[in-house]
Amino acid sequence: METLEYQGWRFLCSGEQLPSGSFQATVRCKAPPSDHIRTPVLDAEKFDTARQALERSEELAMKWANERSGDGRGDA
Repeated sequence: METLEYQGWRFLCSGEQLPSGSFQATVRCKAPPSDHIRTPVLDAEKFDTARQALERSEELAMKWANERSGDGRGDA
């Protein structure tokens, strides 16, 4: 698991192993003001390694934040 700070959000990105042995990209974030952890993204794609899934989760976290920037529709 790695922490990614992006556009004012603090994400916890990981590649989590599934029972099948493959890995899934998972994005969690600390939601202000209470810092409760929520899971905004669970990727449906499966990966062979935890590193691949982790890299994908970081991409998904940035995409998620970009979609919520500006006026809330992704428009800056």
